[in-house]
Amino acid sequence: MKMTNVLIVDDEKIEREGLKYLLSREEGERKVFEASNGKQALQIIRTEDIQLILTDIKMPHMDGLELSRRAKEENPALQIVIFSGYSDFSFAQEAIRYGVTEYILKPVNPEDFHKVIQKAEKEIDRRKKKESQEIKGKNFLQQYFLQNYLYSGKTETLEKAKDMIDLDKWNGWHCGILIESDVAFFDTAEENLENEIQKELRRVYFYLNLNARQSLLLFQDVYCDYQLVANHLYNYMKRKYRDSFYLAVSRKFEGCECLPEILEQLEQQMEEKFYHPEKHVFSNEDDVLKLSVGEVQDSQIMQMISEDITRKDTEQLRRHFECLKEKYHDNTQYSAMYIKFVFSNVIQELFQENQFSGERRLEQEVERLYKCKNIMEILAVTEDNIKEYEAFLERSMSTSRNEVATVKNYIYQHYEEDLNLEMLAEKVYLSSGYLSFIFKKETGMNLNRYIRVFRMEKAKELLCSTNMKVAQISERVGFANVSYFCRSFREYYGSSPESYRKGTGEDEQTS
Repeated sequence: MKMTNVLIVDDEKIEREGLKYLLSREEGERKVFEASNGKQALQIIRTEDIQLILTDIKMPHMDGLELSRRAKEENPALQIVIFSGYSDFSFAQEAIRYGVTEYILKPVNPEDFHKVIQKAEKEIDRRKKKESQEIKGKNFLQQYFLQNYLYSGKTETLEKAKDMIDLDKWNGWHCGILIESDVAFFDTAEENLENEIQKELRRVYFYLNLNARQSLLLFQDVYCDYQLVANHLYNYMKRKYRDSFYLAVSRKFEGCECLPEILEQLEQQMEEKFYHPEKHVFSNEDDVLKLSVGEVQDSQIMQMISEDITRKDTEQLRRHFECLKEKYHDNTQYSAMYIKFVFSNVIQELFQENQFSGERRLEQEVERLYKCKNIMEILAVTEDNIKEYEAFLERSMSTSRNEVATVKNYIYQHYEEDLNLEMLAEKVYLSSGYLSFIFKKETGMNLNRYIRVFRMEKAKELLCSTNMKVAQISERVGFANVSYFCRSFREYYGSSPESYRKGTGEDEQTS
């Protein structure tokens, strides 16, 4: 039984002391508050989480019956015990009408007191457990639908969720922080990790575990520097757990419809860790791209373009090229020679890809660009080279498909082992960043997500086709922690492994 907050209300101090003494003889922990009248008691009820009231009837300013009525209006779950020297049955009837638990005559018999307190605290404990189960049930539904929507993006998922949970909470989120670990940290993380982080950050957020290496935090505050929050969180995680962590901070957003896009952007930002191993917190580069024409530094955009080419991300490459294009299209502030220099750098970055360089000659393309007579021709030459680069990547994807197939086959054969991106990249002699890019392009999901989905499918298969215990299945599909496996299974399928095996999974989703 948890600690009970008890409020003793009596205008006689000696009576309050007597009740405190009787309480001290009872088993369990209690925090005792005192009030000398009903008005004072109501103030305490409004500021403290009181669960049990022990009150006299006859008091100045507000008697015990009026206090009981008003206290029940404030909190219907309150347990109230009235003590009085008045043996008139009408008082007892009225007390019961107001929802009072018990009515005890003074002087108090210790044995009667013991029975009443036991009964009241048993009801308090029952209510607490019921509330806790309801909260867990609501959290489970939130996590189940949110994870489904994040990865599917289907409006029908939102429609179904709307009938079972309050989507106002989802619409209240304005920023996300993705946490990633190099190891399967969340598989063995403490059960109270969410509360520990909340205590450290001193702010409310929604926590969603995505897989053994990733968790997502969703925040409500609009006016907040989340880069600062992420830096603080990284330092805390590093100090407490000693593992390697990386954090990505989303852009500010409105409405839950964009959540799948936000997660995709966060995963894309997380790719930066392969190119900047010294960095651990990555923020959204939209802040750079939203600067005015005069504020954007060419070096910033060129750095982004260089990284896009390194990881063969043509979508981002196009986006950053458009930023340069917008800056120089109608700008007469810069000389023609400087503009040619800027865009020749884009072409040179494209030719950093050795195989592409073998297909086309860099010197010829740079010479062609410097012969251009106006900005339109400069942009056209640069765009020609980007199109050729995109076509080259498309041709080379057939080889990449073989490498992705090899990785997938390795996962199928070794899913019970500790799998990670770096180790799988070594198997196919690719950089981690490039494998991550081609794997998502080929399969539509990142590697961590793919491994988790495959393990969940295997777990379902074992539950349905074998008599293996849940703990054995957990180990067989690569989960070091059985409670984490059960939680992950429930979030993925909407029911516990035991319920799924019995065929009651659907009932659990809607109960």
